[in-house]
Amino acid sequence: MAEDVEVVKAGTSGYLDIKLLKGNWKVGYGVVIGGTLFYYKTMNDQVPKGHIDLKGFTVNADAKPGDKKKFAFTIEKDGKAEFSGQLPSKEMKENWVSALHVAVGLEPCEAPSKDGTAKKKKQTVGMGMQKGIASATADSSVGKAIMKKIVNDETTTLINALKALVTVESGSEKKANEMEKNIVKIAVKAYILVDNKYIKGEQFLVADKPLRDAFNLLVKVFNGRQRAKKERVIEALQKVEGLLKTAEKVITDLLGPHIGGKNMMRLSSIFATVANVKFLETVFYNESVSDELEKLIDAMDYYTQFHYT
Repeated sequence: MAEDVEVVKAGTSGYLDIKLLKGNWKVGYGVVIGGTLFYYKTMNDQVPKGHIDLKGFTVNADAKPGDKKKFAFTIEKDGKAEFSGQLPSKEMKENWVSALHVAVGLEPCEAPSKDGTAKKKKQTVGMGMQKGIASATADSSVGKAIMKKIVNDETTTLINALKALVTVESGSEKKANEMEKNIVKIAVKAYILVDNKYIKGEQFLVADKPLRDAFNLLVKVFNGRQRAKKERVIEALQKVEGLLKTAEKVITDLLGPHIGGKNMMRLSSIFATVANVKFLETVFYNESVSDELEKLIDAMDYYTQFHYT
């Protein structure tokens, strides 16, 4: 049976907020394989905390288990929600719900096998202290001090322009500020991991290639958007979305063994906001944010020309 499971493609996987029949919301890692949902504490765990064989269950995409759980769904049986999940964005929720709707018609599977080779290194006292530093919020003096070491003026301009665009597109300054804080937290975590030699800095260059390609394409689309047909622009923006998601996967795989579920959710939230063709289309055709968009494009153009590969 285990050998058969190896060739069964996962319907979906990733970090999400999880609430079981009796319990509180906690960040966990879920994997839908065949007709079974497995859930773990982290993506590095060898054995799942539990699972649900989905035959006989229904998926409720309209569930609202709490005012703060905007993008939530439930897996129900006999009218009871035995599993609730919350994702960072509408698109991510739709992906999970779609995969679950398929899974309820499939046969159960065994848990995906783990080879056990990706063990975490023993944490030193120094690393423990610096992980505490890495939990600093965006407005802390420690977080800002580290950010000054790793973020130059052009990157700051890019983040500020991106914040302005998110504010206008979402209508929420709070969402934009939260995105900035998430970027800071992840950047600080990455810096500390590199500084402590848990990750080599050049490993991030694998993500730099699709990121650079996405920026180059955005610059071209911006410069030609007035002359090109809208459907061609949308087609290009879909390619940008794919490139950004490729960069996300590289960074997720790189940081996953070293940071906790909450920070992985922050990473997912960042890309769910910007690696989204609907977001890109909205800001490209919204005249009220043309100045901010131009600043963002200028910063991207500078990045592609002068950052080292």
